[in-house]
Amino acid sequence: MKKLGKWLLWGLFIAFSIFILFLIYALVTPVNLPNDKITIYDTNNEVIYQSGNTSNLKIEDCDPFITKAIISVEDKRFYSHMGFDVSRMTKSIYTNMKSNSIVEGGSTITQQYAKNVFLSNRQTIKRKVNEFFYALKIEMHYSKQEILQGYMNSIYYGHGVYGFKNAASFYFGKEVNDLTKAEIALLIGIPNGPSYYSPFIDKEHALKKRNSILKVLYQEKLISKNEYKQAKEEEIVLAEKDYQKENEKNYYIDAVLNEVNKLDLGDNLDVYTYYDPNAQEALSNAISTNIQNKGDLQTSGIVMEPYTGNIVALQGGNDYTQSNYNRAVFSKRQIASTIKPLLYYAALTQGFTPSSTFTSEATTFTLEDGTTYAPENYNKYYPNKEISMIHAVSMSDNIFAEKTHLFLGMDTLKDSLKAFNIKASANPSLALGTVNLSVLDLTRIYNTFASEGYYIKPSFIRTISQESEKVYERKTSPKQLLDRDTTLVLNQLLTSTYDSKNAEEVYPTMYGKQTELKSAVKSGTSDWDTWVVGYNPYYTVGIWNGYDDNKEMNKKEYEISKSIWRDCFDTLTSGKNDVWYEMSDNIEAKKVNPINGKSDSNGSVYWYLK
Repeated sequence: MKKLGKWLLWGLFIAFSIFILFLIYALVTPVNLPNDKITIYDTNNEVIYQSGNTSNLKIEDCDPFITKAIISVEDKRFYSHMGFDVSRMTKSIYTNMKSNSIVEGGSTITQQYAKNVFLSNRQTIKRKVNEFFYALKIEMHYSKQEILQGYMNSIYYGHGVYGFKNAASFYFGKEVNDLTKAEIALLIGIPNGPSYYSPFIDKEHALKKRNSILKVLYQEKLISKNEYKQAKEEEIVLAEKDYQKENEKNYYIDAVLNEVNKLDLGDNLDVYTYYDPNAQEALSNAISTNIQNKGDLQTSGIVMEPYTGNIVALQGGNDYTQSNYNRAVFSKRQIASTIKPLLYYAALTQGFTPSSTFTSEATTFTLEDGTTYAPENYNKYYPNKEISMIHAVSMSDNIFAEKTHLFLGMDTLKDSLKAFNIKASANPSLALGTVNLSVLDLTRIYNTFASEGYYIKPSFIRTISQESEKVYERKTSPKQLLDRDTTLVLNQLLTSTYDSKNAEEVYPTMYGKQTELKSAVKSGTSDWDTWVVGYNPYYTVGIWNGYDDNKEMNKKEYEISKSIWRDCFDTLTSGKNDVWYEMSDNIEAKKVNPINGKSDSNGSVYWYLK
């Protein structure tokens, strides 16, 4: 027993010594709270976002009831602790261990503030340790009023809204001091789970959370019994707005902030972007119209301008509040048959024409190493005859693509991707799109087709200024990456996907989804992903659908991306002239039977290199 007591004393002494070292460390290494302010502007120079810890709400201008209510709910011992509350942490650990899940948090207001401005929301031990250090340092160098004020201005309320003052305006259309006690309680509850407690998403959950907070306020004697009763009965009356519309720009804003962080330009920046509210509305409306009641099926999409590479609209998921993960930029998925235009471009440069033929039938290929490969057409449909490249594109014929791939040599397609700085393995399945790309990466390839072979690196940002002085300006370096004439032939070839003269037992892949104006378009499907990417001289649009957990899609779900793409493209180009590419002197137009590629006065018009 004496030995045990001795070890316990030594353990306490070591723990106390470490704590003292932490205090000394926090005292001698001050932390500078971020005071940067970023303002983002759209293409019309209208403000679409402002961030930073510039205090848009001053504690001294705020009704004392609000600050007392926040402290009573979030951190009762806020004024007596040094950034962390030992008893609260102990209680939360016990509660979470007992329930075998995280049901109660032990973070103080200071810790939450430290997490908001310095760290992420990831539930890791490393993040909690860093949070502890930052909280300690903040407490050593800033007053409680400054900490509380910073917390109230940095807390996230969902829908891209930060800060108590902004939340009051967003949810209720009110100034902070005009809020009722019930509205204050509701705003205190939302940050615990914005996607769960936002009244725009689920009023029932928001109401339950509000009433539980009102109960705390009553128990803490901040409201009377009568006030408690009245507040519980108060109806939630929200500001009139479409919260989905408010969210439309948030994925784009996140992508811009990600780019700004890479540039590391310092504080107080004015960022001027290519964001076009009308283009974003076209994209977002097309998604919301076609994705309703589709469960967990996700969407991402990008709208880009040919010849400039300007990214004018972006959506990284169905609903930013439900998931702010930007699938359009970060998620890499199998691109399936949308790779085929790049394959056929390579074929056209090596002597193929739109009328070149291969026999499409069930085929087992024997490779150089002796192994076999047996790709299948969709639904195992085979024409069982010679078909043209036109018809192969129209029907997305896999056998034709594979024969083209092996005829050219598997390195040809690999090198074509390499030209866009995309790494892939030279294997038989590459012709069928077994390479993973983001929507942004795939759309920039198609935007090169749309730009007549010119490659311009895509960009969100035009210029950045710091205190009225320009510190960044986008510099474009257009590069003729693809041969112009061959690209023009390809662009006309990609109209075959909705050419009804390609119809036999089955219809072209985009039949019935053709746009009002002439466009080049290609779809692609795997068991887990569906894509549509298309363009004309006005816009390039890329759309993806799939499940985050790679759940297999059904045949009806394959059609959703096509409807989204068509609806978006038609809205974007509404009222515009039906402009198409102009043939050069090296190109001629021919009327051919698109199925066999032979000359036919009643056929469809496709372009050929002379």
